Amino acid sequence: GAKDIADALKVNRTLTELNLPGNRIEPEGAKEIADALKVNSSLTFLDLYNNEIGDEGAKDIADVLKANPMSALISLSGAGEADEFVKNRNRQRFLDTLNGNEKAEFARLRVMFVGQGRAGKSATVRSMLGKPFSPEWDSTVGADVSESVVNGSSWGDETDQIDFASALAVKMMNRHKEMKSSSPKRIEKSPVVAPLPSSSKTEMNNTETTKGDQLQNKGHQLSNFVDKDQNKKDLKRNSPVKNDRPKKNLQEDIVREYDEELILEAHERKNDLALSLWDFGDQEVFYTMHHIFLTKTGIYVLVFDMRELLELVTREEAKKYLRFWLRSINMHAPQAPLLLVGTFCAEIQDEMRRVDKILRKLSKHFCSQIVTNESLVFFPIDNKERLNIQELRKAIEHEARNDPAMKQEVSIRWMAFLDDLLSHKSSKSYLTMNGDVNHVANKFGLSRQERYIALGLFHERGLIIHLTATEALQNIVIVKPQWIIDALGKVIRDSSIHVDISEYERDGLLDDAQLLFEEGIASRDLLGYLWNYDQTEFFIDLMKRTMLMSDYQQDGFLIPSLLKENKDMGAVDTRCVVDFSATFLPHGVFQRLVCLCVEYVSRKTSFDDSIRMNKNYAHFIAFADQEVELVEDPSQQAILVSSSDVEKVIPIISSMLLKINGNVMGGRLKWKVLIDGKAFQPEKAVEIESPTLDLDVFLESL
Repeated sequence: GAKDIADALKVNRTLTELNLPGNRIEPEGAKEIADALKVNSSLTFLDLYNNEIGDEGAKDIADVLKANPMSALISLSGAGEADEFVKNRNRQRFLDTLNGNEKAEFARLRVMFVGQGRAGKSATVRSMLGKPFSPEWDSTVGADVSESVVNGSSWGDETDQIDFASALAVKMMNRHKEMKSSSPKRIEKSPVVAPLPSSSKTEMNNTETTKGDQLQNKGHQLSNFVDKDQNKKDLKRNSPVKNDRPKKNLQEDIVREYDEELILEAHERKNDLALSLWDFGDQEVFYTMHHIFLTKTGIYVLVFDMRELLELVTREEAKKYLRFWLRSINMHAPQAPLLLVGTFCAEIQDEMRRVDKILRKLSKHFCSQIVTNESLVFFPIDNKERLNIQELRKAIEHEARNDPAMKQEVSIRWMAFLDDLLSHKSSKSYLTMNGDVNHVANKFGLSRQERYIALGLFHERGLIIHLTATEALQNIVIVKPQWIIDALGKVIRDSSIHVDISEYERDGLLDDAQLLFEEGIASRDLLGYLWNYDQTEFFIDLMKRTMLMSDYQQDGFLIPSLLKENKDMGAVDTRCVVDFSATFLPHGVFQRLVCLCVEYVSRKTSFDDSIRMNKNYAHFIAFADQEVELVEDPSQQAILVSSSDVEKVIPIISSMLLKINGNVMGGRLKWKVLIDGKAFQPEKAVEIESPTLDLDVFLESL
């Protein structure tokens, strides 16, 4: 019985958690356990709820806690003085931790699902969340964002109501006990953060107790070391104001009122992992938007239809999409883990080796990123039949828990700050810096500089969206990322699939809608209508700053990604080639270049007949005082430039590409400029250093 448990606790050095609710333990048993706690150095949590220890047994437990404030958190039941002491002691340790300056792992990460249209990407996300398969599920517009709390086989579908600050505090309390119980030599000037052990758990509910050797667990699994200096580099954000605000006590400002249930709930959630699942739209028109949201940290899941890869008539198209996404992911996130997921495995169970052979050849340059599945380079699943879903969940969770970004440590104040911001999601899509955000930051004692750094981390993890390019963008903190994705998706969408023109006709905007979806030109009236007249100027500023659109004609805007392709364009007299084949030419680069060119030309001439454009072509009558043609050539991974004076045009084009590379592509795009003095001939072209104008002066002119 209880004596056997107590004897085992006296000698055990690895058990961290023991649950004994409802085991009819009496006062004598409680005394034995109390005596064991005096010498046990590993236990961090003990649940004695709903036993029969009485006031006498509770007093024995309380006496141990009085003598050793760092002993385990203990849950009792009853209303006696000793029981109240235990609860107050738990409460004080909890609040002391909340008010401290220590840090623990962030445990939040973004998972991005990408792939070809109709490959089963959205169905895969639904499978991860335990939702039923729906064969009629609509294709994704822009992107869909879901939140999940992960702990083993359980993937919850919402994180809105979870108090992560409290769970983090309990984890810190446990670490205090673990660090105190161990006695390794400590190097005071070590540049790394001490590793955080994961806990082991033993449960006994209305069962016979076991001997000490049965209480042994498998020991702690140490986390990877995390470099503090690297964390600071990753978190660095510009802010003109330094911290001069004293840190506040959080006791009165904690997100939720403390009670015994809170600490028990937080204890249960201390190992939870919050994942933000981003399901990116698979139509090509959305690709120009994706660059805004693809991040260098997180996990990427590339979904493909194995049937398409095996069928001869569809194989090349399927391989094209796989190449595109492999290159795009490698460019945006060269260190991020990548899982290849093949769908419809129930229909082709005997063809896995053929699929694997094709994928290995396609992905040979990206092997360091790809997470393998035993002998396969991909994960075969079937969403309809629910085949291998749990294996995919385990693989994603394993990568998430071992991802250096997830292990980055944050303070309890930052987590409480985030919890408070996200608590507004049910009623608001965004908050203003000048209003709610500063109020919450002040409540938790965050200086102006610290709040911007924290928001930068939350943005990178996909929990919020906070852009800082302009004052208008900087003032909006989006706590519901789906809001901004939906807003952009109302403008940038595939008109053949996602547009019902009749709704615009009913509201008297038929001409405006046709102009937008046929010629890529938006009126201010139509944009206001699409965005429900809520933060219209914010969205216009956002789209212009991310080079998704530019001013065009009087009170109009050009959105190049909506332009139609012209396959009968004819030959272009090419004078110059901007060659991206060293990396690749992503979707959206040419369209953003056109945006900047239109902005540049508009400062120097009227729009009447000076510009002609389609999806992959732009013709400017008066660009740098001469006629210029630009052509996107995906087959060569190049942009072709035709002009009578290339040497005058190329510095301007190069400066624009540098702006696109720095602002949208993370600086990872590479290109070279090839020029022939007359007509372009590859065998006679010479490589020159890509010259640039004074960027500060040029960009200021835009």
